[in-house]
Amino acid sequence: MIHLSSQKTIRILLFIVIITLFFNSCSDSPKSLDALMQEYSENGRKKISSPFNGVILVAKKGKITFKKAYGLKDREQNIPNIVDTKFPIGSVTKQFTAMLIMQLVEEGVLKLEDSVSTHLPYFPKELGNKITIHQLLSHTSGLPHYEGILKTGITQDAFISTAYTPRELAILVGKVKLAYTPGTTFYYSSLGYMLLGAILEEVSKKPFSELLETKITKPLGLKNTGYETNEFIKNETAKGYSFIEDETFRMIFMKYGGNFNNVPFRDQSNIYATGGIHSTVDDLFIWSEAIKTNKLLSATYTKKMLTPNKHGYCYGWIRNWDDLIERNTKIKMYTHGGALHGHRSSINMYDDDTTIIFLSNVNPIKDREIIHQLYLSAHGLEDIYKMKGYPDRSSLDEFKKHGGIKALNSYFEKLSELCGYKVLPSETSVGHIMYLYYQNGNQRIADSLKQSFLKNYNPTENSINRLGYKFLDDNCELAIKFFKENTKRYPNSSNVWDSLGEGFLVCESYKEAITCYSKAIELGEKTNHHSVKLFKENLQHAKNKLETKK
Repeated sequence: MIHLSSQKTIRILLFIVIITLFFNSCSDSPKSLDALMQEYSENGRKKISSPFNGVILVAKKGKITFKKAYGLKDREQNIPNIVDTKFPIGSVTKQFTAMLIMQLVEEGVLKLEDSVSTHLPYFPKELGNKITIHQLLSHTSGLPHYEGILKTGITQDAFISTAYTPRELAILVGKVKLAYTPGTTFYYSSLGYMLLGAILEEVSKKPFSELLETKITKPLGLKNTGYETNEFIKNETAKGYSFIEDETFRMIFMKYGGNFNNVPFRDQSNIYATGGIHSTVDDLFIWSEAIKTNKLLSATYTKKMLTPNKHGYCYGWIRNWDDLIERNTKIKMYTHGGALHGHRSSINMYDDDTTIIFLSNVNPIKDREIIHQLYLSAHGLEDIYKMKGYPDRSSLDEFKKHGGIKALNSYFEKLSELCGYKVLPSETSVGHIMYLYYQNGNQRIADSLKQSFLKNYNPTENSINRLGYKFLDDNCELAIKFFKENTKRYPNSSNVWDSLGEGFLVCESYKEAITCYSKAIELGEKTNHHSVKLFKENLQHAKNKLETKK
């Protein structure tokens, strides 16, 4: 996407204008829950990346203390969200899939040490014999995330628009290459939970939707939770939107400073047991209370389900999410989030018996910021209780002055002890520190950080792209290295080829830019990518630049 270096000046000017316009609205004191969410709903672009549209629920000691809806369910028809609005919940679905598995384990139908091949005779045995149900539940199977499917030659747009049976989906997963040896490493994989869904159907001889209804939603009285058809999701749940900030002076005159865009619809069959359930905040609260009181599973098996494995991941729950613990070291919790095109969800059960749930139909949003601030507001707190020792990163001199990389490692060792599993600095933090070293000409340390980042963080194409754009204005050649790395890892993504084209354009390598933009168009047209028109505009811009240069 176009982020030409000339925009840097525009962004600085915009920043000054926005700060001036909104200065009086800034405050560091704790707000009421409604005031906080109203601010996010109206000015979310500045604080959580987009205006909040959705529903919030906060409870203490089993009693709901706050519940309210914000924004619109359907922007085209101006239909508001209400507290009973149903939302796709994305990967919060994994909690329900894990519960169904554990119920069958308790019944003796399944064993956690069973291999995939034990229950899926059509799955490739060479792979299926290596992976256990426990490893699928805990994301230690070695299976990759969705990038594994992309590497088979199927594009993202083609995958999300294709209908699969559970068997076809499992066979597709059987074609991907392992990212790690099973059992050795935590690696978040939605593909693993697709296999769990297929196993549930194979051993029970019942559809996933029926299992969910008979073993969870009916016993708990969840009337607005289920796994339904494409038509149901389109007509009965909140419509999803992506929010894109306007990067021109038009931003000043726009109500939200950007535009809400329709997102591609994802076929329910390929999101399945890993992310296909819909629900409401009330149903999810009933669900969270049922987990605490062992209504669906005995205390013994509930404890097993909530026991942390590698990186704090239990079965469908995360124990002490490091991104939240880092902000408030005085709290501990069980949590999980979900993200789909245009939707975001989060459920959080704190050890002090606070429950925070939100469902949103606009993405992207900074979910950890929302959760953190909701907790502080719910308890009238100002202090974020951040652990001391995090080195200042405002400049390389300040970073070194406060201990540099040694202090950073020491800080995260302490944080790891607190969380109960190995915690690494965030991708954003590592990217910024890398930027500081490159900016100051310390190539050796910066290159070492880059290699460590690519090896230890298993970055997504978006993560690598963000790093490329971080360097684009100041060091276009370095930015190109990141963009090239992305095309190696995700060769079928039209967006990464467009980004590489932009890198060459900024470096005034117009012939290379034309080649990359042409590749982006070729891939985009195969999948009806929504940005093909922009890719073509970028290609023409590069051609014009080349002609001018001649």
